[in-house]
Amino acid sequence: MPAIVLVVSTFVFWLIYWFVQMGGVDRFVEMVARRRDATRRAEARGLEQNAPLRAIDDPRDAAAVLMLLIPRGGDPNPAQIAAIQATMRDVFGFERELAERFTHARFLAGRAENFQQAAGLFAQLFNKQLTAKERRELVEIVEKIARIDGPSEGQTAGIETLKRQVGLAAAA
Repeated sequence: MPAIVLVVSTFVFWLIYWFVQMGGVDRFVEMVARRRDATRRAEARGLEQNAPLRAIDDPRDAAAVLMLLIPRGGDPNPAQIAAIQATMRDVFGFERELAERFTHARFLAGRAENFQQAAGLFAQLFNKQLTAKERRELVEIVEKIARIDGPSEGQTAGIETLKRQVGLAAAA
């Protein structure tokens, strides 16, 4: 027992000596500062990544982004692209500016991590600017795009998340 106390006290003495006399305090403070900076940088990168999505103020543009994100594998096939463009032209009224809006929506879709994240970012916009009927139509449009290649479990879960976030979960 006295030997254990001697070993532990010697270890504690050298630890305190290193901490005070050999710059251990400075190294510890520097390590904590580096971790804090790394955390801040990661948060800033996340905000920078989502900034274009947060800047969307037209629910039609947000819906176009969601339609581009719902396909299985994340990249729409030609049939889905045609359906998305037809929806943007016929339902959203983007006849003259279809190419610009579609290109912009593809860029924004590339900035999103996944469908659920984008739906979460757009939920407040949809709830604020769309009626309940329009939100149901939005969900139906997204479901139509998902059905083109057969809805997968991930797509079904994403659509359920969208329904819940726009207040349509009870209607499901």
